[in-house]
Amino acid sequence: MIQKIIRWLPLILLIFLFIIDRENIVHVATYIFVLLSYTGVLVLKILYAKDNWHKEFGNEKSGKDAALGKSGDLKIKMSEQAVNEKVL
Repeated sequence: MIQKIIRWLPLILLIFLFIIDRENIVHVATYIFVLLSYTGVLVLKILYAKDNWHKEFGNEKSGKDAALGKSGDLKIKMSEQAVNEKVL
């Protein structure tokens, strides 16, 4: 349920922007609060995805190998590792 609200929140905020009374401090404060909360949720989702990506595709596969000069070298090394894992 919360994910659906977060998905539709940009449209809700846009509609709310046209509807609110800019002279009413409660409307303005509520709009700013919801906007900052939504921004915080987006930032947290990005940071979580970044952390998750680093856990999944982190340095354990590439290692700190100095022989890897280009990303093509890394691709070759990872494909060799995959072939070796399939053989075992």
